[in-house]
Amino acid sequence: MTAIAREQNLAGAASLWDEVERHLEREKQRIFDEILHYPPPIPACDVQFNFLLAQRAEMMQELQRLRAIAGSGYRPLREFIETCQFFDASRQAELLAEVDGVLNE
Repeated sequence: MTAIAREQNLAGAASLWDEVERHLEREKQRIFDEILHYPPPIPACDVQFNFLLAQRAEMMQELQRLRAIAGSGYRPLREFIETCQFFDASRQAELLAEVDGVLNE
């Protein structure tokens, strides 16, 4: 691989990592907004509200997991995308195709 190809590969990697993190940050904000605008009263047995709280905790863990593997290569990123619940099927497929494109270069 030439030096130019390596630089382009690294630039693409940073972009892809940023794209994954931006997606998770948008999802996190959506969850936070939904919690913030949840109509009162909020009884302890409110299933939907409790689900949102659980989603918020899981989102924070996923962001932490992503940041922990940041810069460690495409294979860990691919595994993260495959296992993260906060991507719908089409978005997951798009991101995996991008990662696979880089891995196959």
